[in-house]
Amino acid sequence: MRQLYIRDRSTDLNGATVIHDESGHSCYLLAGKWGIRYDALSLYTMSGELLAEAKQLTLGLTPKFALYLNQRQVGTIGKSLGFFHELIYIRGLNWIVVGSLMSGHFKVFCGSRLIFEVEPVQNTGGFCSRLSVVNQADEPLAILTATIINRWARHQDRQPLREKLRQLNPMSSTDQGDLSMGFVPKTLLNDQNIGKHIHQPE
Repeated sequence: MRQLYIRDRSTDLNGATVIHDESGHSCYLLAGKWGIRYDALSLYTMSGELLAEAKQLTLGLTPKFALYLNQRQVGTIGKSLGFFHELIYIRGLNWIVVGSLMSGHFKVFCGSRLIFEVEPVQNTGGFCSRLSVVNQADEPLAILTATIINRWARHQDRQPLREKLRQLNPMSSTDQGDLSMGFVPKTLLNDQNIGKHIHQPE
């Protein structure tokens, strides 16, 4: 299981973000924007090969994205008005997202098989999300899915990730010693607090 790190961004995702592994190696480049219909987030290898995309299909309170892998649509993910109190079903991939979405800690399953897990962490350079992906082939779609969900969570409560971490663990600080490149995990999910309903976007 490889771990990937995506920097937390409290503003809109415009421009590019380099995604690193636990050793600090650059693995992927995430670029693009959203907010207008047919805007897209695109994931590339570091050599510039397009791997996957998330294209915005609808706007408003219940936005929806189409997920593409190798330029072929493989699924859709949509937000409902009860987004933070329900599970999310990703149509086409048959993935189910469960967990504390507002805290940024959640897991994604296909049936009973874990696909990936996301949790907020802090390092010596700031705050980010750590993705633990079981199979490397799932990394492109896992990165796009995590980016979309984290964006929705930030815009719901407008509270930066660093404040959530500090409220839940007042001792957290960038003054702490390095641990695996300075990453210090902050487990925020109580697995008993999993919703009971699955939302399937139209």
